[in-house]
Amino acid sequence: MNKRLLGLSFLLVNPFVAGHALAAPATAQVTPLSVGSVFSVIFGLFVVLALLFATAWLVRRLQRLQTAAPGILQPIAQQQLGLKERVMLLRIDQENILIACTGNGIRTLHTWQGPLPQGLSATAVAADTAPFVEHLKRLLAERRS
Repeated sequence: MNKRLLGLSFLLVNPFVAGHALAAPATAQVTPLSVGSVFSVIFGLFVVLALLFATAWLVRRLQRLQTAAPGILQPIAQQQLGLKERVMLLRIDQENILIACTGNGIRTLHTWQGPLPQGLSATAVAADTAPFVEHLKRLLAERRS
């Protein structure tokens, strides 16, 4: 039994012993720098780049469509002070909070109850931050004196 298995395994490993060779598959010769192969590579590159740019455009477009749901916390205005630093004015119900956002964290600068300073609206985020900057300058001047 063992001799028979050994003989079969030898024939499976070495087919030339059985008296015939396996036919090699026919391969077509393709030159690596033919016009067709270069065109195929360039076309594939353009397809991948087009998909990349289309995905980036779609993600950017969808981010603009996302709007903050109206809730308790309302951002009123913000002022960029540096690359990672900004000052924001938030309104929570009747309380106004002036915060500083840095790379290290968020810190409360000033809080007060009541209405917003003149020129600032609680219903929409101010695109023009000039009244906010003026109010911030006044608060800083009051704090120094």
